[in-house]
Amino acid sequence: MRLLAGVLLIAVAAGYLSRRFQRIAVEGESMRPALRPGDWAIVDRRAYRTHPPRPGDVVMAHDPRDFDRLLVKRVARVHADGSLDLRGDNAAASTDSRAFGPVPPYLIDGRVVARYWPWPSIARRRSTSASVGNASSGG
Repeated sequence: MRLLAGVLLIAVAAGYLSRRFQRIAVEGESMRPALRPGDWAIVDRRAYRTHPPRPGDVVMAHDPRDFDRLLVKRVARVHADGSLDLRGDNAAASTDSRAFGPVPPYLIDGRVVARYWPWPSIARRRSTSASVGNASSGG
């Protein structure tokens, strides 16, 4: 009976975590140096259920020009009407609110909470050359 309860608890926890958190692969250069192409990050998809995004948060958002495309950007400003200015850390390689304007909060799909790959010791050896902060879902 204990084994069944333990298996059930693990299954429920795994289901909860897989709905709350999503892993993404960074594909572009717009968030350098914070995130680089090839980095993998974790997004908390429920981060903004209790409070709105704040300036400085790194978020995953739907591109306002193509809803199926995901972007990773930093919240630069929250306007009084609730819309958000999103900016890439690498302005020269970023298409962001400077190009498409403020975005409504419903386009924000979560907060990037951690970069988990590559490990920090590997990341230190990587080049710092510059070159769009897009993301793809890793499942």
